[in-house]
Amino acid sequence: MEIVITGGELRGRRLVVPDNIRVRPTMSLIRESVFNSLGDRVFNSKFLDLFAGFGTVGIEALSRGAQSATFVEKNKKSVGIIRKGLEIFDLSGRADIFNISAEKFLQITNSTYNIIYLDPPYMFDCSDLILGILDKKILADDGIIVWETSVRSDINKKRFNTVKEKRYGETVVLYIEYEESGISREF
Repeated sequence: MEIVITGGELRGRRLVVPDNIRVRPTMSLIRESVFNSLGDRVFNSKFLDLFAGFGTVGIEALSRGAQSATFVEKNKKSVGIIRKGLEIFDLSGRADIFNISAEKFLQITNSTYNIIYLDPPYMFDCSDLILGILDKKILADDGIIVWETSVRSDINKKRFNTVKEKRYGETVVLYIEYEESGISREF
């Protein structure tokens, strides 16, 4: 399978990934829409790609000018594919890869990120992870969390400040900020 980078310095470049690993990469249409919504927020950001899969979202962030990207993926084969993609595109110097679960990473990290992207296995409720990110201040004060999930997920959105919600067929993307950020942005 080939995944096309939709924007930035690598626009149009292809990342070849195997079909036989149980990973559901973010569709190009969704990826492009998310990054267009984020706009200039990506430039010079510290980007965290949780449940990174093949790393296409984090690579897209680097292509669009993110200062750095951290990839968190517990599947060893997927981590190898991320590493290879970063090498092919000469992005290894701007990336860190953690071969552990998202939960474990969030327990051990002391870093702060401007954009945190969560694309867990569908129907996986990330509400508690997101609350932990907000409580631990892993998200920068003016940062944003982007959560891609199934429209069929039973999520209590009132638990956090959802500033935008966009549906793409069976997928919904939620944009979450701190309640007290007071920053009004157009999406």
